Amino acid sequence: MMKRLVKTAAIAALGFLAGVGLSSLERSYAQDYAALEASPALWTIEADGATVHLFGTFHLLPDALDWRSDAVEAAFAEAGTAWFEADVLSPDAQAQMQALIPQLGLNPQGVTLSSLLGDDTYAAFEAQTAELGIPAGNFEPVQPWLAGVTLGALQLQSLGFNPATGVEAVLSAEADAAGKQLDYLETAEDQLRMLSGLSMDTQIEWLRVSLAEMSDLDSEMDRMVTAWATGDMDTLDSQVNGSIRDASEELYEAIMVARNRDWIPQIEAMIEAGGTHFVAVGAGHMPGDEGVVELLRARGYTVTRR
Repeated sequence: MMKRLVKTAAIAALGFLAGVGLSSLERSYAQDYAALEASPALWTIEADGATVHLFGTFHLLPDALDWRSDAVEAAFAEAGTAWFEADVLSPDAQAQMQALIPQLGLNPQGVTLSSLLGDDTYAAFEAQTAELGIPAGNFEPVQPWLAGVTLGALQLQSLGFNPATGVEAVLSAEADAAGKQLDYLETAEDQLRMLSGLSMDTQIEWLRVSLAEMSDLDSEMDRMVTAWATGDMDTLDSQVNGSIRDASEELYEAIMVARNRDWIPQIEAMIEAGGTHFVAVGAGHMPGDEGVVELLRARGYTVTRR
């Protein structure tokens, strides 16, 4: 999920921040994923004549990774409706996000990013932007949450993680081409408001921790992608949910737990409506006691790992 938020906010921000061009970033792969035999986690609910497949996704992926298992292919093929977190890919959605950035992502007049971060954190921020060839001054008008997710997205893409080959981009295009109905659990505006609603202290601490961990981003992403692609949900839970929870309880509640709870009634509505549904959301939302799978089991549903 963290990577989904990175991607979502970055799409909105990149057109706004002058001088940022993804095409100029050198891409290098930390690992050869072509040899990885993928079997990402998939769960199924069958109840009251309805079928709901739950697929935990990865939002930015290396081009070389073939993540499509037979189970995922079959589940997606039989679904009449494909559900995603939010529409962040269509031109209308991107235009909406661009329009919201001045309202949700900018500091009040007279307040700058550097004044909020303090000398040490801003120096670390300057060092990271310099590595990407981007003037740190481009970020002065923006709030820490937006600076952090934009910088994170650029760092990921410099390592070869591509939103165009992420699960959502691939499956939404295929669903549209196959004539499936596309639906969403929330809106792009919901996601931006969730991030902008974080307290300033949490925004600053999130950015500070992210900057401190940037030097290990390539190895961390290797471990995370391998865990996701091989269906190792315990490792993924620790790396995604554990790291967010350790950084801030407010952050964990906002971007993980609250959204998981909000999605449960919508999944129950799919079951009541009947038919076959394929729900693709960030893999970090699935595991753990507060994840989607256990929340559904607590409601009395049998959720089976495929």
